[in-house]
Amino acid sequence: MFVLQEAAAAKEKSQRDNNKSFFRNLKVKLNKGMKKKSMKSSGEDSGADTPTSLLQEPILVDTSVEEAEGGDPPPRESSEDILEKYRTKPAVSAVVSQEVPLTNIDVTAMKEKRMSVKDEDIHGPPLYDPENLETCFAFTDTKRKLRIVLSNTDIQLGYNLLEFSPQVGQEGVKKDPAEIYKMLRGQLAEALNLQDKDLIAQLHEAIRCVRLFDGEGCRKLVRSLQEDYQSRAAYVSYLIRCRQGLLGTHSHLQRLLSRIKRDKEVCGNHMTRICVKLFIEKKESSVVRFMSDFNKLTVSDEKTDHVEQFLQYLYQAMNQDPVWQAANECQIEDAQLAIERYIMSRIYTHAMFPNGDGDIMRDQLFQEHIKKLSNVITPSHKDLRIPRMYQFECPWTAAQKEIYMINAYKTPKDKVKCVFRCATTIMNLLSMANEKAVPAADDFIPVIIFVIIKANPPCLLSTIQYIQSFYGNRIGGEEQYWWIQFCSAVEFIKNMDYNE
Repeated sequence: MFVLQEAAAAKEKSQRDNNKSFFRNLKVKLNKGMKKKSMKSSGEDSGADTPTSLLQEPILVDTSVEEAEGGDPPPRESSEDILEKYRTKPAVSAVVSQEVPLTNIDVTAMKEKRMSVKDEDIHGPPLYDPENLETCFAFTDTKRKLRIVLSNTDIQLGYNLLEFSPQVGQEGVKKDPAEIYKMLRGQLAEALNLQDKDLIAQLHEAIRCVRLFDGEGCRKLVRSLQEDYQSRAAYVSYLIRCRQGLLGTHSHLQRLLSRIKRDKEVCGNHMTRICVKLFIEKKESSVVRFMSDFNKLTVSDEKTDHVEQFLQYLYQAMNQDPVWQAANECQIEDAQLAIERYIMSRIYTHAMFPNGDGDIMRDQLFQEHIKKLSNVITPSHKDLRIPRMYQFECPWTAAQKEIYMINAYKTPKDKVKCVFRCATTIMNLLSMANEKAVPAADDFIPVIIFVIIKANPPCLLSTIQYIQSFYGNRIGGEEQYWWIQFCSAVEFIKNMDYNE
């Protein structure tokens, strides 16, 4: 038993010795490899051209293991030996010249650049030379900066830069040119208010350069600017002609574009009317029944309600029709207007003259009354008294043509638009006669009375009644204003006599 324990202890001790020898050998190999690597890297770094490689610390090798093995330790190096290695380091410039050689062209260019800078700094003319003011660099540079600033600022017409007021101060002191300095300061204040950073910087620099010159120098500066401007007069006139040509071309292109848009609008409206016609053909039975019911009605309000209800029915049916599913809002509005025009044209006679021959006779009597007034009416009539400044456009033919076309339209909406165009035409002609003032209602009413009397459109009273019945509650905005003015003019004509 005791023998077995000793054998086990001896075996365990031999294993520990083997493990120690294994780790000891591994550590020695690692230290030798690190030593060789450090020696190699130090040899490579000796030829490097960077100063950091020269200051690299040497790697110390742990020799305790070798001493433990019984080998001779390596000789220790003193601090003087270590410093001696780095005292004879190669020159950096030599290394650079070896790795990146400079050509003769580069060296020559560098020498010329250095010589030019030295010559300019030493032998060049001064920046500001009072003896040769107009040829010095400061004069040319200030003139260039002033040209940039003046081309970007808002200067009043008739501003004379040569009219300088003297600055109050002691004799012999450099005087600022008051006017040009004030102008630049004013433009600087405006630029500060607008927060235009680029212009602010330019104005500050221009003011600094201007302050280098006295009053006579600034006069020469401005006079030189004027001479330069006059010398470029031919080029300026060329630019003006080019600008005029471009504006003419732009106007021509805009007119062509307007024509194309108008043609597009006409084609679109025609296509809309064709589609509406096809839609109405599907609802022909409903239209015939509507016309029969409308003719049976006698009260004006009932007729208006019946028309509104039938139009809403057709609008809803159109929205459900497959043809109109992909239509946009503008096309829907055009289609609704086309439907209204078609329906009102079918019932126009009964809607326009609900009392039949009585309404027709009334319109004829009123037309005869206007015809008699037309024989005696003049712009200076006692009931009109149109101002003399507006009488040169008499008889306002364009407005007469507009109002005479009122019976060519069937829907009340189109008739109101006709009155609107007549009124705006009159206002346009009055504005041409007097550009200094805007025509007022007192100027408009006498003219539209004269226009209505001279145009004498038929069925005028029935037209007003027709519009009031079927469109009176839908008129609004500017159209309503001009419609009220038109109705007032008609009422005034009713009470006019035939005396001159």
